[in-house]
Amino acid sequence: MAFVSDNRPHTLGDLIVITGTIASGDTSVELSEFLSEVLMVTAVANSANDEPLSAAIDTTSATKVRFGNPGANGGRLMVFGKR
Repeated sequence: MAFVSDNRPHTLGDLIVITGTIASGDTSVELSEFLSEVLMVTAVANSANDEPLSAAIDTTSATKVRFGNPGANGGRLMVFGKR
């Protein structure tokens, strides 16, 4: 998996925002090292020529998110959750 989190997550009390990059071919990421529960996730493609990305909380884990293939140019991921 090629998800790379930004090195300084944003905290808001007991909430945290994780941002990072996703590589071509990635379809999911497990974020249990950062948070205990995902509340919201969004993903955007790095290129206007790529298809828009979809993102969702995975039903098999409270800290896993899945997203559409970000194409050849990768994308950006933002996750809002509980610490």
